[in-house]
Amino acid sequence: MDQLVQVERLQLLYHQSFPAIFLSLFTGLLLTAILWPVQQNETLISWMVILTASALVRLTLFILYWKKSPEGEDVLAWETPYFLTLSLSSIIWGLGAIFIIPVNSELYQTVTYFFLMGMAGGALSVYSAHRAMTLVTIATVLLPITLWFLSQGKLYSVGMAVATILFFLSAVRAGKVLSSAMQQSFKLTHELKNAKERAEKLARIDVLTGLNNRRAFYEKGQVLADLFQRNGTELSMIVMDIDNFKEINDTFGHTIGDETLKKIGQILQREIRKSDVCARIGGEEFGILLQVSSTLDATKLAEKLRELIADTPITFNHKSFNITASFGVASCTTSLENLFKTADHALYQAKDAGRNCVISGTCLDD
Repeated sequence: MDQLVQVERLQLLYHQSFPAIFLSLFTGLLLTAILWPVQQNETLISWMVILTASALVRLTLFILYWKKSPEGEDVLAWETPYFLTLSLSSIIWGLGAIFIIPVNSELYQTVTYFFLMGMAGGALSVYSAHRAMTLVTIATVLLPITLWFLSQGKLYSVGMAVATILFFLSAVRAGKVLSSAMQQSFKLTHELKNAKERAEKLARIDVLTGLNNRRAFYEKGQVLADLFQRNGTELSMIVMDIDNFKEINDTFGHTIGDETLKKIGQILQREIRKSDVCARIGGEEFGILLQVSSTLDATKLAEKLRELIADTPITFNHKSFNITASFGVASCTTSLENLFKTADHALYQAKDAGRNCVISGTCLDD
């Protein structure tokens, strides 16, 4: 869960912070224009060139990220590059301010200070999805100017430094609240999503055997049947029924009857391919949809299952007995309904033939 939240936070950063690249450049140009009359132009130009270069580096990173479009855990590999490029931009703002701030004008010092505070406030809103990045960015932008003000030794400068420290402490508190609220929101979203997925899965799983239930069998089966019908190829179905299951319940009790169904489920899960569809479709009846090329292959599998079931004793509370099952097999190019009807008809023939056998049927509408 924590990893999913981390991935989502990073994705949010990449999506919401892209405009900040251009905002940083625009703010730098505006500050340069304001300081142009009172600061060496070469210093301002050099700072803007460096700031522009860092913006291009960040822009390149974003373009590469969007081009790659990583998903899941792959997103995490983009966290370090993001942090490094963001830190580079923050350092240019923080240290650069020391070089461009006018030494002899408290007015323009105040202007520069408020620009930095604006950048720090922007970082608090833009990067709040990742608290560590937010705090590092704000500290990098404000720490150099704070130390510079303290080094001046004037009451005005010390007051500005104290105000910066108070702002940073407030940002730490606000960042914690914002980050915590966002993380809780992400977690709640994922928990609701997981709960929905679990509920949907449970709605399609037979709890007793762990196999698909009747609903899932027909939903997945219809997809397979439509595909095979479009391709004009045969889809095979096995329908099996535990012999004399009512007698098992009457003789040993429903608890052992449930154990019998569980054992059948274990055998089927072990022997049936994941690409096929296997389900408990009602009571002691099971259905299997097979992507095989012929009725013969399906019949061979049914015979194998019949032997496994017959050779597997059911043991519960020191009681042990053997069971058998009857099988109906069909392969058709027609509808799922007709395929099931044919296999089910073959199953009744197997029961009429004495049970514990496999009967292959011919599609009724072919």
